[in-house]
Amino acid sequence: MSRSKSPTIRHWFEYFVYRGFERALRMMSLETTFKAGELVGRISHRFLKSRRRQVIRNLTFAFGDEKSREEIADLASLAFERIGANFLTSMKIPFLKDEEILRHVDFIGLDALSRETKKGGIVLVSPHMGNWELLAQALFLTPSKITVGTHYRPLNNSLINAVVERRRKRRGLKLFPKQASAHKLTSFVREGGALGILADQRVGSRGASSVFFGRPTTCSPLPHLIAKRGKGQLIGLHCRTVGTCRWEVHFNHLETMTAQACAENLEKAWRSSPEDVFWLEDRWRIQGKEPLRFLEKYGPNHDASRPLRLVNLTSRPSPLDFPADLLSEESAELDFTLNDKDLTEALSKLEEKGPFAPDIFVCPARHQSRLRKLSRKTQVISI
Repeated sequence: MSRSKSPTIRHWFEYFVYRGFERALRMMSLETTFKAGELVGRISHRFLKSRRRQVIRNLTFAFGDEKSREEIADLASLAFERIGANFLTSMKIPFLKDEEILRHVDFIGLDALSRETKKGGIVLVSPHMGNWELLAQALFLTPSKITVGTHYRPLNNSLINAVVERRRKRRGLKLFPKQASAHKLTSFVREGGALGILADQRVGSRGASSVFFGRPTTCSPLPHLIAKRGKGQLIGLHCRTVGTCRWEVHFNHLETMTAQACAENLEKAWRSSPEDVFWLEDRWRIQGKEPLRFLEKYGPNHDASRPLRLVNLTSRPSPLDFPADLLSEESAELDFTLNDKDLTEALSKLEEKGPFAPDIFVCPARHQSRLRKLSRKTQVISI
């Protein structure tokens, strides 16, 4: 969804609530803000059932064959606390002086950053993880004197977006909205700038084929393409929470410039502190008119170890023909005469039969719309 050009009454209401909330945070210490965020996270975990399901679903895709269901449930609870703490402290950080911020953060890998920035421009490959305001300001807090820019998606509320943009521009941060041309991004890097790109988002079939947590998927080709065209280097950047109001910001150089190298760097970051990851995004959802077209991009020597899971609910063969190491197929029976509640429970039991939730259901055409509604995030194909 794009930003509304003309603010609505709802936008104005959100804006005044946001500014009032900011004013309240300014009167709190950073430690109190952190603990308040943890409390908000615990409450959200308790009452936001659909969000909780989404987090557990994503954690299962990532760790379903490594962690038990109880371990995943506990990790989901901790993730909600961290998201709350990092969200509120991210709103607090802009009001702190640099010396105050530096008392709460350690930088890991500054040597790699310094070495690569001397060679020219860099592209920072970053995930939605940890205290994102620290990520936005990380280079300004280091001895590096490089010009910094970020490729970002403007907020839907243009009033709040203007506040956020104004504050970040004060430090000299160059802002490149999502619609900015690749030429502008490339020129910025070629001229010696450091461009930050959030690279762990879902990009659909238009992305570059990659293996992420052992699963075939797509990742944004933008970081490595901009680095190559701008004659720059790729630097991994992520933030992890190591205590109450204590963070580490990590930099590391990527030796190869490929989408797979970016995916591996992002996975390593996520694994280093999974409770810090913003698991609310529907990263692994399969969508589009040709949802599995991207599987055609894989050669015979890929490293996928966790194929996508297709469940065929018909008596007919599946219309999809992909190697079993990319797409595993299984058959199951489902009683479509059940009411919606019982059918939803049957779908949940079906999900629990494997280490991962199904990515795709194949069903009779007459049941497609109903199954799409009840299966929530799972792609449904009819035959």
